[in-house]
Amino acid sequence: MIESVGKLIALAISILTIRQLSLQNSKTELEIKKLRLEIKRLKEGD
Repeated sequence: MIESVGKLIALAISILTIRQLSLQNSKTELEIKKLRLEIKRLKEGD
């Protein structure tokens, strides 16, 4: 009984961690896109 509760808690923590990482990844991808657009604008401005 106690073992299965421990496994459930570990699983929940793993899922939350993966979710957090994927959210950070999406945010990073958006920031990279913004930077690329900014660089493109700066190059065109020359």
